[in-house]
This record gives sequence, structure tokens and C-alpha cells, in this order.
Amino acid sequence: MRTWRLSLLAVLLAATAACHDSKGAKEAKPPKPPAPPTTELVSLAWKPANANQNLQSFELKLTGAEIVSVCKKPPGWVVDASGATIKGYATVGAGFVSVEHLDDLEGLFLIRTHGQPPGLSGKLLTGVYADDGEQSEVAATPNLLSREPAAQCPPPRG
Repeated sequence: MRTWRLSLLAVLLAATAACHDSKGAKEAKPPKPPAPPTTELVSLAWKPANANQNLQSFELKLTGAEIVSVCKKPPGWVVDASGATIKGYATVGAGFVSVEHLDDLEGLFLIRTHGQPPGLSGKLLTGVYADDGEQSEVAATPNLLSREPAAQCPPPRG
């Protein structure tokens, strides 16, 4: 006699659990859609280790973003961008970016993000004035980018 009561109790518990699960599925919130693409003005936040160090070239690849346009080029530099890659180099030694000219790295290019903070890989080539043998490669990290919201490149400075 007791066994049928246990069986009935098991059936009632199963039915209650099934009803509870179906309510939970109906009340579950849909996943948030990805953030819409945004555009940002990007500067290189590179800082020399000492007063003699300079930036001679860079080759950077973004993930989660694409380059919309190159906004400015440091004097004496060639800068090209395609898709998510941007490369730049000084054409002559006088064009190397040193501590006195770090503002040449501000507002270099405009990117369009794809809903998440962009990743960055690549390298910088640095050197020291008056010593051609002291060039070194520096790995690029996302901290190298300084970003601010912008709809377009700023107008050139007069």
C-alpha cells in the first residue's frame, strides 16, 4: 500500500519540476545584442625610455576593429593602412619621433570597432640617436593605443 503512495509522490514531483522548468525558460531574458560599431581616433601612446631614444617605425595589426583612415602622418614619415593593419616608418633620420615630438603620434588614425575593445599585435622599432647599432624591437600591446570617440579625423592644425 505504501509503494503506490511513493510512486504517486514521485509523479507529482516530476510534474511540478516540469512546470517550473517551462516557466523559467519563458521568463529567461534574451541575450544582449552586441554593441554597435563605433569610431575612435587613435594615438600611439609610446614613450621613450630616455631622452636619446626615438621611434623609427611601427607595424600594427588590430583585432576587433578596422582602420577607417589615416588622419595624419608625422613629418618625414610614410604611413599606410589597409583593413586592420597600419605601417609607418621615417624616411630619413630627421623624421624619427623623439621625446620632443611625441605630439606627432597624436590622432594618427581613425578606427571602427566591432563592439569590443580592440586587440593589438605587431612591433615598434626604436633606436638611439648617434648609434645605429642600438635599434630594438618592442612588442605592441593594447596599452600602446590611446583612443577617444570621434566621428571623423580632426582638421589639420594650421
